Formats: sequence, structure tokens, C-alpha cells
Amino acid sequence: MRSSMVMITAERRRHVRVKPTPELPARVVLGDGPVRESLDVVDVSLGGFALSSPALRSTQAGARLALTLALGTGREHAIDVVARWAKAEVVGVELVEPAQEVTESLRRYVAELLERGGAS
Repeated sequence: MRSSMVMITAERRRHVRVKPTPELPARVVLGDGPVRESLDVVDVSLGGFALSSPALRSTQAGARLALTLALGTGREHAIDVVARWAKAEVVGVELVEPAQEVTESLRRYVAELLERGGAS
């Protein structure tokens, strides 16, 4: 039974997820201007992220957020996401029409972590 549950979960997901590492971090910041909140990145995929922070406690599914993303030592990207699920301080978000540069950065980042054995 357990193996079939794992298969069902894997079939529902479109993209493999990886966990950031200290050597190859993922940084996400909520907000712009003088008030910014760093969010913990639980995992990353080509389509989105799981994020954690007390600042996300009131976020509900369907909410749109403007974030800043930096992968590894790469530059920052402004991204828009929509919350797909939320539980306490953890929110799963999906990218909304990401720029080609963001998609390519994510592809390189995920590939690098997979090569290092970082699948979640």
C-alpha cells in the first residue's frame, strides 16, 4: 500500500523537487521597497516552491505574491507566484508566467542539485 501511495504522489507532481543546500542556497524575499521579509525555502521545482515563514501565516490558497528570487550565486529575479496550498507557516506557490531567464535559472539550479543528489 505504501508504495502505491508514493507512486500516486509522484504522478500528481509535474516537476521534481530539490532541497536547497548551504553550498547552493535559494533565497526568496517577500515584498519590495523598505519592508522586505526573507522566507525559508523548503524545496524548489521548475514550477514553484514550498516556502516557510511566520510572515506567510495568513496566506490563503489563491493569493498572489510578488517575490524576489536568487538561486545559488546568481542574480536576483522579480517573480510573481500564486499560493496553491497553505498550512500554518508553510505555503506552496506556483510561478505565474515566469520570464525565460527565470525558467533557465531554475532549470540550471535544479539540475545542479540533482547532480549533487539533492532530490526531495
